[in-house]
Amino acid sequence: MRLRRARVVPKGDGEEVTPESVRRPAELDKVFAEALDVLLDESKNAKDGQEEVVEAGRRSWSLTESVQSENGGLWTVSNITAPEAGPGAAEQMAAIAQKIQTLLDAFTRDGQAGPRTTTDIVFTTVLLRSMADFPLMNSIYVSLFKKPNPPARATVACGDGLPDGVSIMVSMVVDLGPRDLRQGLHVQSRSYWAPANIGPYSQAMSIPLQGAERVVYIAGQIPLDPASMDLATPSREICSWAETYCLRAVLSLQHMWRIGTVMEVGWWLGVVAFITGTSHIQTKAQLAWKLWKKMHEQSPQEPEEEDDCALDAWDIKYGRKELERRRVVAAPKLPNFDLVQTNTATPQAPAFLAVHVEELPKNSDIEWQGLGYRCTGIKMSRKSLEQGQKIDATTNENLSHTCIEIDHGPPGFDLKLHVQCALESCFEPSGAFHTVIYTTQPLSQDCCPGQIIPCKSIWGAEGRPLAAAVILQRQV
Repeated sequence: MRLRRARVVPKGDGEEVTPESVRRPAELDKVFAEALDVLLDESKNAKDGQEEVVEAGRRSWSLTESVQSENGGLWTVSNITAPEAGPGAAEQMAAIAQKIQTLLDAFTRDGQAGPRTTTDIVFTTVLLRSMADFPLMNSIYVSLFKKPNPPARATVACGDGLPDGVSIMVSMVVDLGPRDLRQGLHVQSRSYWAPANIGPYSQAMSIPLQGAERVVYIAGQIPLDPASMDLATPSREICSWAETYCLRAVLSLQHMWRIGTVMEVGWWLGVVAFITGTSHIQTKAQLAWKLWKKMHEQSPQEPEEEDDCALDAWDIKYGRKELERRRVVAAPKLPNFDLVQTNTATPQAPAFLAVHVEELPKNSDIEWQGLGYRCTGIKMSRKSLEQGQKIDATTNENLSHTCIEIDHGPPGFDLKLHVQCALESCFEPSGAFHTVIYTTQPLSQDCCPGQIIPCKSIWGAEGRPLAAAVILQRQV
């Protein structure tokens, strides 16, 4: 390309451009802004009187050992504690870090030694007694991960729900496959997109399973304004608790959605909304469910708009390649209803739990933690049980994800018995499950074959109060 008679001229007078002149993107995308409007309307209709929340009396836990399970190329180690190291969070986290290193060094598979490293850890759950211990825990936790793409992580404080003497409990998921097949997302710079992760955890880790399927572990998302990294608040100076909560619920779910979209998630296997506070807990749980349900309503198909694209001289001369490229690339759909087969007239929302805990990072009142999946097809079903209901999701390559909701029972209700029945209903001797148990009551060691999340209260689909919930994941 040749330019004739090019010359430099003085810059003309015009409006001065300042940083404030740059357009700031809207806080919420269109679909989430619409969801917020719906949620605010729902909050006005919510009953805000005395809420009956069933909480069991506090009893001591007797968990003494961590639990391990290996299935489908994933190895889970749950409930790692170190009360013997002393009462302080720093001492316990240092001892837990040493235990993690020892477990990884000693790992064997099919009788063959195959030590793993901390780079193979793809997801962790950190339970604290108090969020005040977070800085001490994090300063030692970070020493475990020195390479790019540390594991995604969810961190919550359970208060006195943890076993006596335990200040920190850590569970981890380890990928046993080739490291070069993993995909990680670790954005550390500030933007208007989603919160930066300047700490030792990634936004997401994507792991290949059977066939072309991938499971995507996504870090817990709290409602931070991405640009300022402060908790989001409504623009009005005076607003109700419901307005603040609804905005934060929607914004933090949008963070999870944006991460899932970038990681090419087609469907969510399930989600947990951790909530906090001493009031409005039932209403918070029900609003979180309504938001989750709203985001999985199938809207009428709208024709896609074609972007205007200006072709330059190169495109015109060499075959309009840019136009063809733009037409081929399609935005990923989340949720992708084309993937779903169901036993109901329309696809239902994936498994949902609202879990009431003591505290969340940054003193947030909600944190969404989801499990995404990339696949070519998935079957969903719901089944009523004697003491609750079961939500199953099975992929074309036979990954099974089950959520069992266990309702409260009459006086004398034996939660341990119902948890055992739930586990036995899914048990198959041919393989192990990755199990997570959310419970409002302490359970004995023999009833806990997986990760434990002690809760103040639990709520399931439709905002139903639960005594416990069990998540089971297995690759056939």
